Amino acid sequence: MLECVANISEGRQTAIINDFKSSLLCSPGINLINIDKGYDANRTVFTFLGDNKSITSAVIGLLRKCLIHIDMRKHLGNHPRIGSLDVCPIIPIHPSTIDDANECIQNILKEIEIQKIKVGGWLYRESSVNPKNYELSNVRKGQYEMLSKSRNKFDFGYFNPRFGAMALGVRNFLIAYNIHLGKNNTFQAKKIAGIIRESSATGIPGVKSIGWYCDYLGLSQVSCNIIDVDICTPKLVYDRVLIEAENLGITTYGSELIGMLPKIAFRDFDTSHKAMKYLKLDSINSIEIEERIIENYI
Repeated sequence: MLECVANISEGRQTAIINDFKSSLLCSPGINLINIDKGYDANRTVFTFLGDNKSITSAVIGLLRKCLIHIDMRKHLGNHPRIGSLDVCPIIPIHPSTIDDANECIQNILKEIEIQKIKVGGWLYRESSVNPKNYELSNVRKGQYEMLSKSRNKFDFGYFNPRFGAMALGVRNFLIAYNIHLGKNNTFQAKKIAGIIRESSATGIPGVKSIGWYCDYLGLSQVSCNIIDVDICTPKLVYDRVLIEAENLGITTYGSELIGMLPKIAFRDFDTSHKAMKYLKLDSINSIEIEERIIENYI
């Protein structure tokens, strides 16, 4: 079994989001397990499960919908992005392997070429052919606005200004996790993000982070990707942000989970319900925490 986490650059128009949803629900062999819509990011994350053939077909369907609905020349949002299907990782779920997931990537590339779909982009992480493209941050450097001037040659397809570009690749589990700060704390959010990211001398291994303001929520956030769940957990990040916020004299207002996570991510707690309460994952929106654990769908 494989998991796909398709990041679509549309988070505000319900009718368009529903059309993407319908495309996945109508895809044979696909189990759509989560939809996470972000207004300020102008981005929706669709998480679905399937085998090689079904995932390939579903991704091709999403690409076609992107070309119909999204024009990146008009796109605005606070999340880094390079294209309408901005990031499309494939994650192997045991007993599937990295090789199995990479076979799916190659099938997607073949179908893009065979069906002459007018998109292009780079292969990243475990599928990267250029070592510089291993890190997603390198692929998205300069974002959509700098694509036409990029010297980083596409690994597949070609540049379509309406679509932008796609980062396609195999990776392991990643947890998208945000901690809420006050409305007027965007500067502090960026400062804390700089302190805790793994590239900092004082950072947490396995964490990528940025700070931003979410107008729709009326909050600032430290937005994190936990890229190595074997060495880092949401509790570790949450506790550290609380300490750094206290050092800056500001208050935190809970946190939120974007999409899914593996059960191991809550190993600091006896139950997932205790994890939810400690991390205050329901501080903004209610959440059925058991529905966010990937193992419950396998």
